[in-house]
Amino acid sequence: MKNYPLWKSLIVFLVIFSGIIFSIPSILYQEDTENWFLENKINLGLDLQGGSYLLLEVQSDVLFKEELENISDSIRLISRNFQINLTDINIQDDQISFRFMNSLKLEDIRKEFMKNYNNVNIVINNNILKVIINDNFKKSIRESALKQSLEIVRKRIDESGTKEPLIQRSGKNRILLQLPGVKDPERIKELLGKTAKLTFHMVDDEDQTSLHSNKAPFGKLIVSDFYDSTTKYLVEKKSRVGGENLIDAKGSFDPQQGHAVSFRFDTTGAQKFGKATSENVGKRFAVILDGVVITAPVINSAITGGSGIITGNFTSQEAADLAVLLRAGALPAPLEIIEERSVGASLGSDSIDAGKIASIIGMIFVCIFMILIYGIFGLLASISLIINLFIIIALLGIIGATLTLPGIAGIVLTIGIAVDANVLIFERIKEEFSKKTKTLSAIKNGFDKAMSTILDANITTLIASLLLFVFGSGPIKGFSITLSLGIFASMFSAIMFTNFLVYLWFSFSKKKEINL
Repeated sequence: MKNYPLWKSLIVFLVIFSGIIFSIPSILYQEDTENWFLENKINLGLDLQGGSYLLLEVQSDVLFKEELENISDSIRLISRNFQINLTDINIQDDQISFRFMNSLKLEDIRKEFMKNYNNVNIVINNNILKVIINDNFKKSIRESALKQSLEIVRKRIDESGTKEPLIQRSGKNRILLQLPGVKDPERIKELLGKTAKLTFHMVDDEDQTSLHSNKAPFGKLIVSDFYDSTTKYLVEKKSRVGGENLIDAKGSFDPQQGHAVSFRFDTTGAQKFGKATSENVGKRFAVILDGVVITAPVINSAITGGSGIITGNFTSQEAADLAVLLRAGALPAPLEIIEERSVGASLGSDSIDAGKIASIIGMIFVCIFMILIYGIFGLLASISLIINLFIIIALLGIIGATLTLPGIAGIVLTIGIAVDANVLIFERIKEEFSKKTKTLSAIKNGFDKAMSTILDANITTLIASLLLFVFGSGPIKGFSITLSLGIFASMFSAIMFTNFLVYLWFSFSKKKEINL
């Protein structure tokens, strides 16, 4: 075609060829595969392929109790530094009362304590110092816990291999979780049900009196064994190193102990771990997970490499799941499942079939309308519309988008508005013919003059679609994604592909005039 640039023709062929090829995985293949090409397919959302729906609640009350314990330890330490005897501690609801032998240095204790706790209320009455947790303090703890829990839940779900989950905040302290394709969420529930707080503590085997009386002295804790609750350990309350310093964990196999979890610390954790093991050779080092000891081996030599192994009576799956939990990090507070639903795949299948039928019927009616109104130009626009659909499917597959029922509605809507650009172009060409302009010039002017109107109309729609994506969630985002991709595809098909078809038809038909 002498009247159509070669570089434009190459772009048109490349885009159309790529659109058809990359739409094949989504159209023909539904099974999971390791093939890199077949993996470029559309993922179906919860409403289309079924799955599980979970509503989780962050147990903030546990955090408040822990914070009260931290406040208690802090006041104890400060009073010891000021050499004031603390006679009694009373914890009630959201406040702690400390009774001292006298009131001589209570103001000094208050000032020292307030350096680290600015958002609590402190009341001094004679020799009693009372610390009260106010609503602002609770709100900050709750917000921090929810944000941290969201991130850790997302990491755990991603590590489990679930494709395209929906994880978002719901209300003040809840997390909404939708898992497409997960029919049995028991393993997911187990992963989310564990706080996975990992700490390493030195074991005190010398103080058997406190252990037998089941009363831990200050600075110590009595912790049960994971496999035998009757077995107790007296450990240091302060951990030597924690799970926050882990940078990797994975399931492994120990020839003597069986399935295990190997781990590796960051630089800070490696230094702490190396110091703890070098200073306590011959003593036991307890590994505590969620408040219970899973193993307490004897330190035979200093471990300075920053890595180690956790052994226990693990199965292969338990070791792999523990590695997932450790890599994702510890939850700040336990999560409680307050609602659980399963969505059947039959509803999704019906929705897909209905969407296909609606798309086909809509496309047929649009094509008939265009052919009746614009004749051969309408036929060319219909071909462009079909290619437009292939491009949309290919783009959704390439980016791995999740298609939901509103997403199908977005595709159907795109089919309806995809011909708008063609209508504008054809009407512009009509105007040029009415001015007795030559055929090729009329076609060129029609496309050029319609360009600004097409861009204005599509850009405003695209802005609205992007706002839906930014401020929407779940199905709303699915609708905005399909609509946005449909806008780009329709602009290409109208501005370049329809233009190409018109010049191609005009060149092969060898007609000097065309009827619109």
